[in-house]
Parts: sequence; structure tokens; C-alpha cells
Amino acid sequence: MDEQPTFTDPWWDLRRDDPAERQQRQTLHAELLIEVAPGHPLHGQPTRIVARSEASDDILVQLPGRWALIHLTWKGVPETPPWPKTKFYDTIHNLVQDLHEAD
Repeated sequence: MDEQPTFTDPWWDLRRDDPAERQQRQTLHAELLIEVAPGHPLHGQPTRIVARSEASDDILVQLPGRWALIHLTWKGVPETPPWPKTKFYDTIHNLVQDLHEAD
């Protein structure tokens, strides 16, 4: 089973079920569904939003068996793949390591 990471500044952990986190997840998920067009590797994939960066337009999502770091464009229209820019990770360890190296 995949371990669950702890997110620190500038990341906002959205896994709690309070109203602010629920609203953020809904807003981010709606934008993700708009931006991900046919041909994008995320198109049609079940996603679970787990965190967002307060320093950029990046979000972290959990997929079946892997994780993704996604840079949303916030244009409100379907994007041409490879946008929204997405980097996939097979393990949460690799994703967290990448986030710490970017700090």
C-alpha cells in the first residue's frame, strides 16, 4: 500500500473533509476536467486531488497505482496536449523527493 505524504509550505493538503478543502478539490477537479482533452494521458482517468501549490498553478493528484504533478493553465478551455503539463510518478517517494529538490 502506498504511504501517504505530508505536504508542507507552499503545498496545501486537500485530503481533509472540511468545507474549505472540499471546495478547493471541487474547483480544481472541474478545471482539470475542462483542460484535459482527448489525447492527453489523463483523459478519462480517475483522479483524486490531494494537494495544491500556493506558489504556482500546480496540483498533485493520485491515480490508480501512481501519482501526477499537473500544471493547470486556468484558461477554462480544453488544452492541446501535452497541456496541462503533467509529470507522472510511480511512487509517492519519488514525487516528494522531486518536490523537495524544487524548493
